[in-house]
Amino acid sequence: MNTIAISRLVGSEAGEIAKRLAESLGYDLVDKAVLQGTLQQYGLTRFGELYTSPPNLWDLANSKNLEIVSMLNDTMQALAHRGRTVILARGGYMALNQYSDVLKVRLHAPFPVRVDRVMAREGFVERSEAEQRVLADDKARIKFVERFYGKKWHDESHFDLVLNTDIIPLETIQTWMTEAVRVLESKKPRADSKVAQQCKVDPLLLSAIDQALERRISSW
Repeated sequence: MNTIAISRLVGSEAGEIAKRLAESLGYDLVDKAVLQGTLQQYGLTRFGELYTSPPNLWDLANSKNLEIVSMLNDTMQALAHRGRTVILARGGYMALNQYSDVLKVRLHAPFPVRVDRVMAREGFVERSEAEQRVLADDKARIKFVERFYGKKWHDESHFDLVLNTDIIPLETIQTWMTEAVRVLESKKPRADSKVAQQCKVDPLLLSAIDQALERRISSW
């Protein structure tokens, strides 16, 4: 019943890994689309017309959106409370850093490798354009974590696993992460540790998550 929170850089192939992992474990996959859908639905419930359209999560770098960041953290905690979830979305590992039943993983690869992958995936012709795309995405992720959580993006002490997808095959990464989840499930929490599944969450937020997941599944 544990949760996996994945931190990634664009071009690290984390999306494919998260999808495979969720399918093999029978977990729900929560990506940007599900997270936006949840924030929209829950925001409508709490704040009415202010949230009639999905928030752009990169716009959260705007200080006016601190309230949405708070909702984002609540959503991450609710997801961990549900369990059996792979989270591939915005700062989840920081919002859940205090919980012992969350496996926190960072997936990365060297910059040139990630540029090659983005070029192939998004159809860039000029390498310089792909480089700017990757640099801009990296900058946004780093800024988000450092601004709203006061932590350095490159500090890997927050993670249980840090894996280089250029060196380690995807199949091996999936196996290692699966084994790590099984170990975590069998491990007895320390007396002073916090367990997400024991925390109280807003039932309306859990309902919003379920609706967002259902919409994503029905659109496939």
